Order: sequence, then structure tokens, then C-alpha cells
Amino acid sequence: MLCLSYVMLLAAAGVGLVFIIQERRIKNHQSVAVNSRLPSLDTMELFIYRMILWSFPLLTLGILLGTHWAYITRGRFWEWDSTETFSLVTWMIYAIYLMLRWGAGWRGRRSTYLALAGFGIILMTLVALFYFSPMHTMGNLRT
Repeated sequence: MLCLSYVMLLAAAGVGLVFIIQERRIKNHQSVAVNSRLPSLDTMELFIYRMILWSFPLLTLGILLGTHWAYITRGRFWEWDSTETFSLVTWMIYAIYLMLRWGAGWRGRRSTYLALAGFGIILMTLVALFYFSPMHTMGNLRT
């Protein structure tokens, strides 16, 4: 479940990078072909929003199931382990993204930067998982 959410957020981040590059090219009046193979900025921004909108419930459910599993195995819901903490920060960034998009009408570059920041935290979560988390070791995958 978390893997599916992360893949969807990776797709959103990839399109976000293309969005930023394309927007800078347009802003700097560089040659952008009229019949470019890239979708419009609005279409890319809508794709990013939809990927986050669909992945957020999966991310939420994955974290909740993880806390339930932690309670069953360790007797506590939360240990403030680095992986748990980064997962919570990831959830908070995407929750803020959705609130700002719905409530404050954030669109375009600002919302895309926030989406990219969220994926940056996901990468930090994975690094914490493999290298810094005493409770979330991946068995013999560490070398």
C-alpha cells in the first residue's frame, strides 16, 4: 500500500520536475515549440494534484496500519523512530499541499515545489529506513 502510494508520488514528482523546467523555459522566452510533445502546464499541474489526491489516502492507511502493526509487535503505537518520524512529516507535507490547494487556491509553481518537497522527504524516509532506523531494518539488505 505504501509502495503504491510512493510510486504515485514519484510520478507526481517526475511530472513536477518537467513542469518546473517547462515553466522556466516559457518564462525565459526560450524556444518552446507550439506543437511540443509535452502537455500544457495546467495539464501537468492537474496530473500532480490528482496523483497526490489518490495517493494520500493510501499513504494515510499505510501509516495507520503501520502503527497498528507496531502496537501488536512492540506494545506501542509510535516510537519516534527516524522512519516513523519522516513518514509523519511526509504525510503532513502532503496534507498541507491539499489544504493549500483547496483552501488557499494554490496552483502552479508554488504547489509544485511543495509536491517536490514532499517527495524529497519520501527519499529521506527511505534513507532513514535503510541506514538509521534500529527498528525498521530490512534484514540482510544492508551491506
